[in-house]
Amino acid sequence: GINAEYGQGIERSAVSCYKEVLKTHPLALEAIESLMELGQITKEIISITTETMVGRYDWLVDWIEACAYSARNEHNRAIARYQRLLNVNGSSAHVLVKIALSYNSIGAYKKACITFEEAYSVQRNFFAYAGTYASLLAQLDNDAALEKFCVQLTDDDKVESYIAHCYLALMKEDFPRAMILAEHACQISPRYIPALIARGCAEMLSGKTTASMITFRNILSMRSSCFEAHKGMVMALLKFERHKEAVIAAKESVKQCPGQARTFLLIAHATSRYPEESSKLRERAKDFYLKALSLDPSSEEAVCNLASIYIREGKAKEGLEHVKTYLQTNASARAHTSAGECYLSIRQLDKAHQHFNIALELNRNYLRALNGLQVLEHGEHAEEAEIEFPPPNSQNQWINI
Repeated sequence: GINAEYGQGIERSAVSCYKEVLKTHPLALEAIESLMELGQITKEIISITTETMVGRYDWLVDWIEACAYSARNEHNRAIARYQRLLNVNGSSAHVLVKIALSYNSIGAYKKACITFEEAYSVQRNFFAYAGTYASLLAQLDNDAALEKFCVQLTDDDKVESYIAHCYLALMKEDFPRAMILAEHACQISPRYIPALIARGCAEMLSGKTTASMITFRNILSMRSSCFEAHKGMVMALLKFERHKEAVIAAKESVKQCPGQARTFLLIAHATSRYPEESSKLRERAKDFYLKALSLDPSSEEAVCNLASIYIREGKAKEGLEHVKTYLQTNASARAHTSAGECYLSIRQLDKAHQHFNIALELNRNYLRALNGLQVLEHGEHAEEAEIEFPPPNSQNQWINI
């Protein structure tokens, strides 16, 4: 069949088969998407689909062009074209899912989550790409929402269900179960990239670092623009303390996923993991965080890590300006803690106390904020105290770049 031929890499035969399908079934949207992914010319596909159809199908032309933008990694243009479909034809769960996938492809995780939720609310028992949505909830550390979502899933699409439950198991640190679920998904659909990403995550967090590298390398051979695979390769190399190779791998993500803040975050992360810390390395990491921030002013990762670097350089006021700007439109335990750290560094203890408390109101178990308050509890000695913060204590921290 078509999928078997494509799975074996016989692209020419797959293209011929998909085109034959369209000649008899011009509304076979999955065939259209596959042809776009195989690099076929948009005008040719439009010609094949419209020559046998009666009436006006402007929406189909928009759909084809949106798929073509997605296939060329022009995701912002794809979103605009899908949005036009919604504006003209009304709400559609299928179109909303495509918009969510495009947001995910550019690293706009919160927007992707919101759009997935809108899609699932439009059509009952519709959970297309449930595994991708589950991965987003895992990245955003929303384990309660992930658990609730998994309960709703049926066995209609076993691959997506296995992937979603794999991420739930990872959040619960049940790594053996996560491995089993990921393997089930990959056995059903061996070349399905979301399933392979889930397996790579499970392998990484299970301590099977070499296996995870093989999985992520396999993904990149199929889709070089897959950021999750680039990230997985970087994290695996860092686990092996191959720091120089990790930085090189992170820079490759910038080439393959241009214009995305998260690629610069990945380079900064790799740069900052060198065992020896120097002012030169800090400056490099800071430059990459600033580049990320210029592309995405709402990047909490960039803002908070910049603040930490500025504190170590004795320039806490500069870091504080970034955090204050961020907090004008966002609120999180991490950002308020960064603000508290900056105020503590410049010895404005009342304001430090205020921000640490706000952080704990948002997340009562946030360790960095608790540590900040412990220093402040030294009372008269707080002004001389040097605060030390522990490294991230979450095993799945690597997911959250």
